[in-house]
Amino acid sequence: MFDSFGRGLRMIWSSIKMGLQDQRLLWPSILTVFTNFFFGFILIYFGEQKIPGLGEKLGEKASGLAAVGEHAARGSHHLLQHGAPQLLQHVDPSKILGMGSLNGPLDMSGFQAMSGQVSDTVTSQASLGVLGILCVWWITNRFLEGVTTALTYSHLTEGPGSGRFFTACKAVLESLPAIVMLGAVTFIARNIAKFMRKKQGSGVLGFGVNFLAGIVEVFWTLAGHLILPAIVIEGSSFIGALKRADRIASGNLLTIGVGEVGVDGICRLVSWLTYLFGVALGGAAYYASTVQHIAIPPALIGLGVIGWGCMVIVVTSFSIYIRAAFYTCLYVWAIESEAVAVSERVRVAPPGPLAAALA
Repeated sequence: MFDSFGRGLRMIWSSIKMGLQDQRLLWPSILTVFTNFFFGFILIYFGEQKIPGLGEKLGEKASGLAAVGEHAARGSHHLLQHGAPQLLQHVDPSKILGMGSLNGPLDMSGFQAMSGQVSDTVTSQASLGVLGILCVWWITNRFLEGVTTALTYSHLTEGPGSGRFFTACKAVLESLPAIVMLGAVTFIARNIAKFMRKKQGSGVLGFGVNFLAGIVEVFWTLAGHLILPAIVIEGSSFIGALKRADRIASGNLLTIGVGEVGVDGICRLVSWLTYLFGVALGGAAYYASTVQHIAIPPALIGLGVIGWGCMVIVVTSFSIYIRAAFYTCLYVWAIESEAVAVSERVRVAPPGPLAAALA
């Protein structure tokens, strides 16, 4: 576990240095954050116009996060009076950690990346308009992830500054049909997993079905990260990219497993801490104004909100970029290993940040 954590930190730090060296690698991830905000607002506005009461249902979906904020606000009062042990009685860490887990609401690379917790509401209302927004949202995210993949691939194989943003966008656009197919299969896999969860029984059988549904979600999320580079880098069709990913997985082209470099876990942890910091900051402000009756200047509140918002944007952007860079490194390593004899594969050096992680 600690080895994985250490490798992940080295991978992340090396990826950040690579991104700062060639800042174009970071542009698509920054755009992804802002497009997520944009499509989120569009979805809420359109839903309120076309589906009465959607805002209220979205509020119910967000009740878990609101409850965390309320507990943190109460906990800040106990923290100041009784210390940290009292705070822990009011905040359920498992609920917060669950939000940052793979495919959780705060995981922007998994099944929830397109629609978050809104998909159940959309499905129940059978709104083609909202479904269309979600599809465009998902394609936009995958398009930008594909651009990051193409730029990172050029950086790793041809040298810093070799990638061109326009060229990367053109390559991804040419692969758009395969990316759309990837999205369709992802949608089907997610709904199969959701159906399995709803139809599960009780006891051991129920646990087994729920566990199997989780495997389907996690497997396809991770597989998608290897399928996308095959589509973008090699221009493969969806079926060709699926076969390519299968050859990588079954042909022992990678001498390490994904879990041996704890990039995903660290990114989720940092995201969780960032969100928790905002909740704690809001709780402290609430305690100061309502319990201590301290007048907080609106300018200070606005500055705090803007500062925390910038922190969220930076952390989320780097998280998206680092994950894309990690899976691109894995893919480059796999195709370089494939080009040599089996006995020589152990001598193929990992590319860029991955080499630093495994040093």
